[in-house]
Amino acid sequence: MGGDFEGQYGIVTGAGRGLGAATARMMAERGATVLLVDIDADSVEATASGLRSEGLRTHAIAMDLADESQYPALHEAISSRFGGRLDVLVNNAGGWRYSTAREITIDEWEWMFRTNVTSMFLATRAVMDIMVGQRSGRIVNVASGAAHRPRAIMPHYGAAKASVVSLTKSFAEELAPSQILVNAVSPGPIATETLRARGNLIEERAKSIPLGRVAEPEDLAEVILFLASTRNRYIVGQTIIANGVCS
Repeated sequence: MGGDFEGQYGIVTGAGRGLGAATARMMAERGATVLLVDIDADSVEATASGLRSEGLRTHAIAMDLADESQYPALHEAISSRFGGRLDVLVNNAGGWRYSTAREITIDEWEWMFRTNVTSMFLATRAVMDIMVGQRSGRIVNVASGAAHRPRAIMPHYGAAKASVVSLTKSFAEELAPSQILVNAVSPGPIATETLRARGNLIEERAKSIPLGRVAEPEDLAEVILFLASTRNRYIVGQTIIANGVCS
């Protein structure tokens, strides 16, 4: 099966379900060998196994991306599964909790930054020298619309995702001379399993979107995969806001 990623090797984090799983599937369908990474071992193994049963080249590894001591396992997987090469990293792993500023505990604050920022920072730093040695690569970070506007019910999430936007620019500045393009995508609401489980929240969110619906995971995966492909030749350090809203 040919496509934009034929012969390439990619990593997608937070790939056990939702946007990460959709991105991994579409990258594999377009020719890549993809390593799915997630903290949930059962989920990521099941997703990768399902893709392999369809003839797609996928592997899985369960690890906590915010724990630097676990990265030798990732390096071993890149060596054994990819022959030491890496063309694409999609930093999708993250999470959120609803709390106001008055309600946020320091533990919750630290969890939010660890889950959304530390994981992305460590994953990028762990693989960037591989790409530098190749003088090629694409890194795409998943931020959030919450990074760009006030979020009184989860200000710590907005602050963490704003940090992802900032780090995207910093990594882009450092890595562009090695022909590595680093960018980000800020989604609005996505119809993932998590959002569907929250009752009528999808319908409520859709009311504020001119298109009349929230995004499907594949809608955002298309944006991610363009930035991650060699078709993207000149976009560097940018965050694409893909939320269905005309603003």
